[in-house]
Amino acid sequence: MDAKEGRIILAREEDRGMKGQCYLVLFSLSLVTGIVGIPIGAILSGVMQGVLNDSSALVMYGFFLAPVFLAMLIGFLWGRKSIDMKDHTICTKCKKKMRPMTEEDAIFQIPAVGDETYGDALRYLAENMERVPLVSAIPGRQRGCYVCGYRCEKCGNSIVRIKDFLPRRGSCEDKETYYFDFTEFSLARGREDFIN
Repeated sequence: MDAKEGRIILAREEDRGMKGQCYLVLFSLSLVTGIVGIPIGAILSGVMQGVLNDSSALVMYGFFLAPVFLAMLIGFLWGRKSIDMKDHTICTKCKKKMRPMTEEDAIFQIPAVGDETYGDALRYLAENMERVPLVSAIPGRQRGCYVCGYRCEKCGNSIVRIKDFLPRRGSCEDKETYYFDFTEFSLARGREDFIN
């Protein structure tokens, strides 16, 4: 965190290159799950060589590598299902890239404390966000959020992105990121003070 400004522009940074980071995580997860397949492959290879009375490279390596690749594939597919790889700043209507409406994200504090959870995120955030000038203005253990509006330059579709975080010394612990229709969030809040 920049001590002078007390701002961390998490939401903007996250818009760049997230898909590449997700693929790196998925690849790493595949390698880890592939390691699980090594002892299974070694046992299967030995058993099949004895059963088939064949020690050729195809039998030896085929039965060894098949469980390794299968474990890697399972890890990749499980990870892909678990990780949100969608680029939420692509317009859902015309598929063009949406642009931020402001230079900086607005900072708000919310009443949630520590790891506390809340139900209906749209309603809770719309009703409870209170604007603060800096992250350092958020009271201890209380959570905050960065808010950024995005508008499609082609069709005018707009969304609001809210990044919930818990301030720590010199950093922020991410909690959740929410995407809401701009008009729906404005109506729930009753005003548009969430955009700089």
